[in-house]
Amino acid sequence: MKSLHFLFLALVLLVVALAANVPTGCVTIKNRHEGRFLAHSISTHDKDRRHVSFCTDPQPWTITAEGANFRIRNNKHGEELFESQQKFNGNYVFLWIKKSIINDGGASWKITDSGNPGYFHIKNVKFPHCLYTQGGTDWVAAYESCDTAKYEWRIVKCYSLH
Repeated sequence: MKSLHFLFLALVLLVVALAANVPTGCVTIKNRHEGRFLAHSISTHDKDRRHVSFCTDPQPWTITAEGANFRIRNNKHGEELFESQQKFNGNYVFLWIKKSIINDGGASWKITDSGNPGYFHIKNVKFPHCLYTQGGTDWVAAYESCDTAKYEWRIVKCYSLH
């Protein structure tokens, strides 16, 4: 029984240690494969959702710890990043235009080290999918895999840009 308690404590400490490496507060988020930054799109999907895309100039985001998970908010619009159950070449990823809180896990993310120094996987809590880009479009989607540079993101504190 003591070994089970020790194992549980060790796992909790590991999760806390891994989460401690994730930059929080104002950050930029850059895809390793594309070499471009996560960005809000100028196009909306409908009155409640804005598309998420890429740009060559960094846009500020805020990452906030939520227990072992994180929330990601676009600084310009104050809108939260979330994964939708709507699918087309992966699940759509949007910014939530409505100001109500998404509390079903769709706006909660696990951010973990990808294994490549300085890069992270950003995986949704509700749907176990990772943020992904294929480069064919400017939109970001989420897929089940997390196995190539297309799923890796560099997260840098805003003040570290200069």
